[in-house]
Amino acid sequence: MLRTLSRRLLIREAMREDKRGIMTAADAMKSQTDPAKENQRLRQHLALSYRLLEDMKLNEANCNHLTVTAPRRDGKGEIMLLVPGFVESGGGLDWSQVTASSLLGLHEDGSVVEGDGLPELSAASIHLGIRKENPGARVIMHTHTPYATALGCLEDPSILMVHQNSCRYLGRVAYDTGYQPAVAQEEGKRLARAMGNKSILMMCHHGTLIVADTVAVAFDDLYYLERACMTQLLAMGAAGRDALKLLPEDVQESTRATIIDNGSLEKYSNKHFYSLWNKYRQQSSNVFN
Repeated sequence: MLRTLSRRLLIREAMREDKRGIMTAADAMKSQTDPAKENQRLRQHLALSYRLLEDMKLNEANCNHLTVTAPRRDGKGEIMLLVPGFVESGGGLDWSQVTASSLLGLHEDGSVVEGDGLPELSAASIHLGIRKENPGARVIMHTHTPYATALGCLEDPSILMVHQNSCRYLGRVAYDTGYQPAVAQEEGKRLARAMGNKSILMMCHHGTLIVADTVAVAFDDLYYLERACMTQLLAMGAAGRDALKLLPEDVQESTRATIIDNGSLEKYSNKHFYSLWNKYRQQSSNVFN
């Protein structure tokens, strides 16, 4: 009996440590108290997000930016992790090649304190600027996904409550119509002010910006925002904007509450993100390296 139990424990431990030491999804969800371990955990999450958006064709070349605030490996404060805009060998890094170890760590002044390469100017400007105005912005994802970007180019870019995915964003979206090229941290600060207490910013004539506490929630919000915008634009294309049928207000709110409240947003975001983590882990992907 004891021998069988011991064998099961050994097998279970081996399963946890297989796939070249890649954490299971259950372990990956847990933040670490050791700065170096937490730094690596967040690097793996962010690197996987870059790969996933590349797989789903939700990026625009390598000119979008995903960042997360993480402890420095040496424990001396916090840094912002992001993909290098320029690598030492020339050019940039294709998102299909992003790994945990390839990410840069930036000090709040924009200097590189971890990793090799240089950040892209607009990435540093937008994300560092937002964090100076909103220090609680742990994860920021800025992309130019096709349908959300297209909706933001309309005279009225409002996300209308025509589908359950739309209701996920009820009361959570801000709209910025004051487009400026992002070449200084002041533009990031301006965007943070435009965003206010919302978690989604429609950057009209540009793209979108998502702020969340975890990589999983930010990724899931980005994915379903694009789906909501796609549904709206396809419906508008089929019969015109005036033919759209809005859900009743009470249904809008109850749908929002079902998706967002009482831990549901995190629960189902984790379900989505970590199913993809499991897929890449099963493939022994180098994204975690």
